[in-house]
Amino acid sequence: MEIIKITGKYVNSGKIELENSKTVSWDVLSNENPPAIPFGSKLELVITFNEKDFLSGTNGFVWATYDLRQAEIIKETLLAQNIGSEIKGEKLGNIILYVIKILSKNEIEDAKNFIWKGDSGLRLKPDWNYKPGEINPSFEQWLSGN
Repeated sequence: MEIIKITGKYVNSGKIELENSKTVSWDVLSNENPPAIPFGSKLELVITFNEKDFLSGTNGFVWATYDLRQAEIIKETLLAQNIGSEIKGEKLGNIILYVIKILSKNEIEDAKNFIWKGDSGLRLKPDWNYKPGEINPSFEQWLSGN
């Protein structure tokens, strides 16, 4: 589990100013009314997440991408390695994430190593390592043979 801590201060009714000077409204964080926090109080927002859930091999999932073309090419590349897989669409809000699921539990580690984990193979970085909407440069670099 990964933890990200963001600090800031409570500047006025329902407004939090983060260290980077960006402002967050309480109503973005919660449907509840803001608690009675004195103005100027220091705050710490903590975000926890399970890193790489779609990459860990759990339930056979070894890769995820916003790009269906990328998922289809990786699926075919896995097939060339004699690793059977399928593509599933996972809805995240209004975005579809294309997830590659390995069909045989015995091939999950080989698939992870081939796609992103090992020093050989595709050596891809997840889409979310890049700016939103940007085509995955590591995939495009592998595709072009560079």
